[in-house]
Amino acid sequence: MVTYAQVINAFGDYLREQSNVQVLQTSWGYVRLFYEEPYCDSFEAVLCRTPEELLEELLDQALAGREYQLFRESQKSKEEISQELESLRKSYLEKLRQEETAGRG
Repeated sequence: MVTYAQVINAFGDYLREQSNVQVLQTSWGYVRLFYEEPYCDSFEAVLCRTPEELLEELLDQALAGREYQLFRESQKSKEEISQELESLRKSYLEKLRQEETAGRG
C-alpha cells in the first residue's frame, strides 16, 4: 500500500524544480497548491484525502506542465509528444515502485 511519503519522495525532483507547486499536510490529508506568478488570482488548491489521490494529482500536474512546455518549445509531432509523456508517466510510476520496495525492506 502506497503512503503519502512515498508519493512525495517519488515526485521529489519535480516538486523541488517547480516553484509554483507545493504539497502541504493538513488534518484532512495533503493539499496540492498551484500558484502561477505573476497572476495573483491564478491560485488552485486540491485536497487529496488518500495517497492515491495525491499520486493522481501530482502525476496529472507534472504531465500537463510537460505537455504545455513541449507544445510551446519543441518542433515534435503530436505522436512524439505523446510518447515522451508516456515515458515520463512510466518513470514516475517506476520511482514510486522503488519507493514502495524500499519501504518494505
